[in-house]
Amino acid sequence: MNLKMRLKDERRLGLSEGRAEGRAEGRDEMTLGLIHALQAQGMPQKQIVEALALTRKISLAEARRYYDQLT
Repeated sequence: MNLKMRLKDERRLGLSEGRAEGRAEGRDEMTLGLIHALQAQGMPQKQIVEALALTRKISLAEARRYYDQLT
């Protein structure tokens, strides 16, 4: 493969990785915002973690880690 094609492929890969990273950061921000909103409404920690795990389709342990980031 020539240099021009390889650079084009590497550029495309970099853009793809950047987009994926941006989506992940957006999901994290949205998740932390949701936790904050539920806390503000007085929802107990256990219910927040369970709701987060259910809506995001993640484990309870991962949901707890998100919750712990805000406390």
